[in-house]
Amino acid sequence: MAPKVSFNPERLGFYEKAGWEAYYDRDWPRVLRLMVRLNREQFRMPWPTAVAAALDTVRASVAFAPRDNDLPETKRHLERFYHKARRSVDMRADAATLAALELDYWLVHRELAARRKVNRADDDIEPMVRSLANLHAALFDSTPERMRVSAELRALAAVAVDRITGRYSEDVAADWRRVEALLAQAYRAVLLALDRAPTPGAERAAHS
Repeated sequence: MAPKVSFNPERLGFYEKAGWEAYYDRDWPRVLRLMVRLNREQFRMPWPTAVAAALDTVRASVAFAPRDNDLPETKRHLERFYHKARRSVDMRADAATLAALELDYWLVHRELAARRKVNRADDDIEPMVRSLANLHAALFDSTPERMRVSAELRALAAVAVDRITGRYSEDVAADWRRVEALLAQAYRAVLLALDRAPTPGAERAAHS
């Protein structure tokens, strides 16, 4: 089955990597600009919608960023973002579900990043993989099993980010390049998984 959305994995990889850099620099205007471009590329949003949705993302990030963060406020802005995303592309999952899955990934990532900062271990990615697989499945009307590869790649990108932000990267520039490459691979894996998915009729026949 062909994917319902079409995007350029390399562009998305760059926008998301650069967005991570801006987020950890607390450079909110740059986060906003990058999220507008990401919304245009991934969700094909019209410019006004892309700007409004990017503002939702920035507000969610600002609410989440402090250690004593505001989770209800974060989720509220994520829901507003996903309401706009769902108007631009066809997704079965509702905005509340998508926001909850996105927030779960943010929380899991933060917890694992804190652990890695202490023990410098990069091998504990399974909780993040599961969270991302569930998020990708909801975003792309697929299953966690089919989204497993994309989730693994994106989790590895997060690990590289954590090396940088945890100040134990041995080569910051190389790790940022690795983040961008892994994110592009993750988006390519999404498209490949959607392209290889059987049609609904074929799936019903296989289970009859």
